[in-house]
Amino acid sequence: MKRLLMFSALALVLSANKCSEKKMGGDVSTDLTSLAGGQWMLATLNGKPIELPEGAKTPWVKLEQEGARLSGYGGCNQLMGSYKLEGDHISFPGLGSTKMMCPAASDLESKFMNALRLTDGFKMDGDVLRLFQGTAELATLRSAT
Repeated sequence: MKRLLMFSALALVLSANKCSEKKMGGDVSTDLTSLAGGQWMLATLNGKPIELPEGAKTPWVKLEQEGARLSGYGGCNQLMGSYKLEGDHISFPGLGSTKMMCPAASDLESKFMNALRLTDGFKMDGDVLRLFQGTAELATLRSAT
């Protein structure tokens, strides 16, 4: 009886400890379900709210679960590519865009695409997706859905 009580207490302590562990991305299947299919609108870059040039639309990305494809809008051009999700890491290899010229939005688009290229981790906070390079937050995006 004493052993059973000690085993139960140990199991309770271990399960409580496991619940308190935090990974950057959390549970992959949950994160993929939350990430994929929805449209993510850019809110900040390098800790600062984005400033849209006059007449510009907010940049966004959409991650498709099937084929791990990325589509989006950078502020001027259409974005396309793929994403790779492994545990608490995400990356956007092969990121490309159309080549329209938009002088007013080119700086924002360039910074957004650079942030995506540098991204190696993420964290979900409700309807907010945070992209990281190591521990440095590169961008935050809000769910449009």
